[in-house]
Amino acid sequence: MLSNKELNKLREAIDHLDLELLNLLARRISLCDQVGEHKIATQSVTRDPEREDALLKNKIELAKEIGLSPIFVKELFELIINHSVKKQYQMKMNQPFKSPRVAYLGDQGSYSHQALIKYFDNQTSNPKPFPFKTFKDIVHSVKNSDMDLGVLPIENTTSGAILEVYDLLQGSGINIVGEEIFEIKHCLVGKNSNTNQIKKILGHPQAITQCNDLIQANSDVEIEYCASSADALEKIIQLDKDDIAAIANEYAATIYNLSIIKENISNQRSNFTRFIFICKKEFVFPEEIPCKVSIVFATQQGPGSLATVLNDFKSCGINLTKLQSRPIPEKPWEEMFYADFEGHLDAIEVKEALKLAENSCQFLKVLGNYPKCEIKLA
Repeated sequence: MLSNKELNKLREAIDHLDLELLNLLARRISLCDQVGEHKIATQSVTRDPEREDALLKNKIELAKEIGLSPIFVKELFELIINHSVKKQYQMKMNQPFKSPRVAYLGDQGSYSHQALIKYFDNQTSNPKPFPFKTFKDIVHSVKNSDMDLGVLPIENTTSGAILEVYDLLQGSGINIVGEEIFEIKHCLVGKNSNTNQIKKILGHPQAITQCNDLIQANSDVEIEYCASSADALEKIIQLDKDDIAAIANEYAATIYNLSIIKENISNQRSNFTRFIFICKKEFVFPEEIPCKVSIVFATQQGPGSLATVLNDFKSCGINLTKLQSRPIPEKPWEEMFYADFEGHLDAIEVKEALKLAENSCQFLKVLGNYPKCEIKLA
């Protein structure tokens, strides 16, 4: 058995190795950035699947030779490669702002704030976040050029579409220029982690919906809706009562110096929210970047009119990933449809599909063409 002194020496050695690993990763990223700059200068493609496969196979064989788990090494280098590729894609993007003013909901530590941080993690831009109280305020701030960008949650895997955001997109005059998918890990947060008699739970309506199983199991608990999770946490601090809790995330709880009463309270363990980034300007992305297109359209008023539009996309081999209907203001019983599909506006099949669909619609508008973000499940 090791003595405490020997154990501490081992831990110190591990800490030194971790520092070396971090320095080596930083050097690798720097070299990859230089490769990315070369690809931009020579107009070369960003991704080389054959080289990536060869690199992974080589690392797996080396792992076997030195006694490391091939699965561990494969997962590690897949993560490293994907990080490098994503950063090189970001370097190719035509970002018009070096230090964009970005509007988000809530305050520091909110899910929107964390999605913002994640979105800019691999970019050269240095964002300046500004908190706002409502989705409407965010859209207006971008539309009026008070903010360069805005981040809005638009759908969740548990509670579905965030209809208020879809309604705000109607005739807003803004463009969707990016998306980020963020894993939501709701916790019950309060002044005291040992509290067993919660009388009131505060939270944003979406967060409360996503944790409805917990709330229904405690039907005697009062529910109070807040503008954001950050607002809920601020109220916990102001009220200073042990019998009041908020639905928020662990990161936000740490920022507000509050305690976790219960972890993982979402109805579903795999809980993701898709955020969109909006801008008054239109961004242009290279065609080689895997992209998504968002559109809004109104069909002709007749039998099978929606099916006709959907067939227009099907005939061109377009994969629709989202279809959401919303009422058209001041036009009773008429619907506006929002759709997302994979592709680039410069691709021949996308141009053809949009041309066909436009002929089948009363109205069709492209809301944005932007790099797609994918959920990677463990």
